[in-house]
Amino acid sequence: MLYGKWRPRGFDEVVGQDHIITTLRNALATSQVAHAYLFSGPRGTGKTTTARILARAVNCEALQAGEPCNVCRACEAIRRGNALDLIEMDAASNRGIDDVREIRDKIAFAPSDLRKKVYLLDEVHMLTGGAFNALLKTLEEPPPHAIFILATTELHDVPATIISRCQRYDFRRVANEAVVRRLRFICEQEGFKVPDQGLLQIAIQSRGGLRDAITLLEQVVARFGANPGTDDVLVSLGLTHDARSEALARALVEDDLGQALTLVREVADDGVDLTRFTRETIDVLRDVLLQVVKGAPNPASEHRLLGDSAIASRRGPGPVARAIEELAKADFRQDPGNPVPLEVACASLFIAPVVQAVAAPAANGGGPAREPAGQRPARPGPATGDAAQKPGREGDVSPEERFLRDLYGRCSTADFKLGAHLNGSCEVLSIEGDTLEMGFFFRPSMEKIQNEGRTLVEQQAEAILGRPMRLSVKLVERKAAAPRQRPKSGHLVQTARSIPGAVPIGKE
Repeated sequence: MLYGKWRPRGFDEVVGQDHIITTLRNALATSQVAHAYLFSGPRGTGKTTTARILARAVNCEALQAGEPCNVCRACEAIRRGNALDLIEMDAASNRGIDDVREIRDKIAFAPSDLRKKVYLLDEVHMLTGGAFNALLKTLEEPPPHAIFILATTELHDVPATIISRCQRYDFRRVANEAVVRRLRFICEQEGFKVPDQGLLQIAIQSRGGLRDAITLLEQVVARFGANPGTDDVLVSLGLTHDARSEALARALVEDDLGQALTLVREVADDGVDLTRFTRETIDVLRDVLLQVVKGAPNPASEHRLLGDSAIASRRGPGPVARAIEELAKADFRQDPGNPVPLEVACASLFIAPVVQAVAAPAANGGGPAREPAGQRPARPGPATGDAAQKPGREGDVSPEERFLRDLYGRCSTADFKLGAHLNGSCEVLSIEGDTLEMGFFFRPSMEKIQNEGRTLVEQQAEAILGRPMRLSVKLVERKAAAPRQRPKSGHLVQTARSIPGAVPIGKE
């Protein structure tokens, strides 16, 4: 496999993680190596590779400026995979307490042939609760000859007690430009001739995972030979880079629901991958949104059909942003070939403004609004004017409450246990710049979110607000809710009041 053949052998070959590589090099050069490391990040970004390079570096007999030599006995043994003192364990298949106890029982023994024993636990978030507990003491105070390196793609599933005992490094998705440079280097070494535009499409499809990008490159070459064109790359990747994605984007921006539904049905009937088609349409709209905001076309964009029409520029960024939001909700996991999720997403884009327009007169005190067809009218409350409107309606919800409700829904979907601590136990104090300040009514919920749910909350807040957010929490007192009192009414009350000499009992 190409990704195995071209796996980085030194820190200088690791792509897109300069913030981590620089820190590790400096620590190795100054002999300030920690006893435990935690590498977290998306798949294919170099976590396991960096861990193996670090294992070679701490055992290298000719370390130079923090870089392993890769020629000494220790480096060769680790590179060939026959070093007894590099213990790699897949926590996804060895996740029980007995597996961790075996590590704890053997860690006291001195290394066999290397300077340091290195324990590499991949996908560590898969360990059971008992296994994590068994690992705690050993992880906190390992013998001087032992080093732990934990790797995970799901940091929020790792207990805070484990994270606090490690030096944490967050791997980022690799930028498209860096992926293209690495793919171009591999092509030169292997004798492939792939156009840069084709390499860019591979990089975009890999979504920041360099391993996935190299695998896709190998797939393209295996199908079309060593000299594939850009069109061959698109065909191999199953990309729908045609005018229909731009035509759908145009229909959504122009409020042409009929044309949008027709295009979706045509694409589905042709057997096109709807997930990829939807993603391509979103990419078109993203390019147009950037063009509207900046006021100039994106030079790197190939989507000219919609951009040259200037429709989006006349209407502003709002319709484009709403189209992106609705299309992103389309879920094809249950039935990938079913066009209904995309059709519903298109229809929702048109239905939402209609419902808001119908409800606007009532919200502004302009009299009763006509209910949309098929929607049951709300039961009227006491006839006491506008002040008698039922609390809790969408129009009465503040932006902070609406944000918190959306945040709770997203977090509970990603992690039900952590999301539960946002349900009725906190409030949004402020959202200013890149800081989200939340007040918690109960200390256990605050500590749980602060220690284990911070990353999850910040990620979901960024998804909602469209910009990176930093979470700040503090303990607050719950405000006492105003008592809700309805005046006593009904035919029995009216009858009682009509009796001569009747005296009401209790508060009116």
